[in-house]
Amino acid sequence: MEEFFIISRHNIDSSWSLSDLRDDYNALEYCEQILDIPEELVEYATLGSEGLEIALLELNDALDYDEDWYLQLRRISNHQMMAS
Repeated sequence: MEEFFIISRHNIDSSWSLSDLRDDYNALEYCEQILDIPEELVEYATLGSEGLEIALLELNDALDYDEDWYLQLRRISNHQMMAS
């Protein structure tokens, strides 16, 4: 299962401008630098109408679900599971 998160615009770190996040490369940088998500786990990140949309690849290791970055991401976003 792929995991899909939406971080609303008001939950995005104020040190980043929304206009910067319109570029998918910068959105990925935000995931890595601010959210501490390992690059290899991000399928894509893009700024949509609802906020920053992040899709993670399937997490194989059960320990990944206990990682601080994952728990924080779940806390600040809307979360959905999608069939691969």
